[in-house]
Amino acid sequence: MAKKISRKELLKQPDQFLSSTDKAMLFFTNNRSTVIGSIVAILIVGLSLVGYQNYQQSQTMKFEAMYFNMEEIVSIEEAKGNNPESQLVKIRDQISDESHRNRASLLLADVYFQYGNFDKAKATYQEVRNNSRGLNHQMANVGLGYTHEAMGEFKKAIDLFKLAIDTNDNFPLFQVYWSLARCHENNKDTSNALLILREMQIKFSGRAESEKIENQIKQLSA
Repeated sequence: MAKKISRKELLKQPDQFLSSTDKAMLFFTNNRSTVIGSIVAILIVGLSLVGYQNYQQSQTMKFEAMYFNMEEIVSIEEAKGNNPESQLVKIRDQISDESHRNRASLLLADVYFQYGNFDKAKATYQEVRNNSRGLNHQMANVGLGYTHEAMGEFKKAIDLFKLAIDTNDNFPLFQVYWSLARCHENNKDTSNALLILREMQIKFSGRAESEKIENQIKQLSA
């Protein structure tokens, strides 16, 4: 006698004629808790990623606003004849993101330099130089070069200006070349100063500064 199969047992048997939807529903019926748990986990991960991205974006906007606030303070306080160093330090120290902090530190270092606080300028440029790459690193090299030049440390300035020129990652180099020639001149090395100026004649030919270069060559050659 043939054994009667219950409907429940029948549903458990594979049926090659079941549609994809039927199979999906069958799988869901048999694995309800696992499927629901997986969906919840995916939703949690997705929402966490969206939340993190929104947080990152809000932090970026916050740090940008703080940097522009620093620029405003520099403009306002300089117009009044005041030194804005202390205000800038307070804002810079609240910036935790390294890239934004490096930008803020460069601005602060420029202010230190402008007001003749060369030791602090040197330390701040060096800090940025050690903690950055690309444009910020290049700007720190150049700023550090100007600081050494202002302190009469011409050989150190020359090395930094040469490094900036050799790195050359789309940084505007006319003033760097000009400063390098000036440092050679101040270091009593006229021949190397002339060599740099003649290199500038070729590199920056056709620019408005060409006459300035030629006049300096004539002055040093006299």
